Amino acid sequence: MLAAASVAAACSTLGLYALPRLPDCPGPIPSTDALPAGDLVWRDRVRYRGGQVDAGFSLVAEKRGAELVLVGLNAFGARAFSVTQERERIEADARLGPALEVPPETVLRDWHAARAAGTEAPGTLELARPECGYRVTFVAESRSSLDAPE
Repeated sequence: MLAAASVAAACSTLGLYALPRLPDCPGPIPSTDALPAGDLVWRDRVRYRGGQVDAGFSLVAEKRGAELVLVGLNAFGARAFSVTQERERIEADARLGPALEVPPETVLRDWHAARAAGTEAPGTLELARPECGYRVTFVAESRSSLDAPE
């Protein structure tokens, strides 16, 4: 019984490492200084396709001063990852570990590209990253100011 449990655990662990995942995509990530002034919140949907990966997230990004927090939610609304950026300093937390199909830093880099392209609600942006083996589609849902009274 114990041997069967050990084999089952080993197989599930090996299966976890065999899950499809996009490789880290190198390249600079702009500073938060490149974002518009003010305290802002963006909501987007994003879908990554490449190789065996077909992954989508709802994104919520909140900028307060020089700090940006980008949170990726899976289809069930659970936090899949978060990235905190203050100017050039970046810290990522991948809740799903090796089961996360897209590195959080890649999502942050592409999120910045969508902002730099002027993608605002109800806009859509398709980015091709052939050097990294994927395509990504951003759907901007909203942008609001935290400074304005409701």
